[in-house]
Amino acid sequence: MPKVISRSTISASNDAGQEATPLRVLYCICGDFALVCDRPLSQVPTRPLDGAHILRCLDSPPDARGRIKVKRVFKISARQGKQVMMKRPDGKTEKQYRFHCSRCDLPLGYEVTPPPLKSGTFTYILPGALTETQGKPPANVLLEQ
Repeated sequence: MPKVISRSTISASNDAGQEATPLRVLYCICGDFALVCDRPLSQVPTRPLDGAHILRCLDSPPDARGRIKVKRVFKISARQGKQVMMKRPDGKTEKQYRFHCSRCDLPLGYEVTPPPLKSGTFTYILPGALTETQGKPPANVLLEQ
């Protein structure tokens, strides 16, 4: 029989001028993988109403100066929950479509557009729901004693 040396193909990506973006892995408090994002949550804007971290899902239209707010690169591993009606301090109500940890069912965040996830403009991550160290609660979470 003839000897087969190799039939594999070697490929490389040499995109000059593009730096690789380091991705941040975030976990639920129970230790289950929940989110991968291109920025730490401490560097994304927060919502004044409830302190939730705002992840932009879609690019914004150009403003008067032609600037565009670029979407975040992220992936959520969560189970879609039920719709909840929230009454805000100003008296208005808001529909929230929550998503939960697939392991412990802890609420991780919400969107104000119907499912599927990342179909609207923004995804909101609840403060204290995710941690960068697996199995260790974040510093901003309140623990009962």
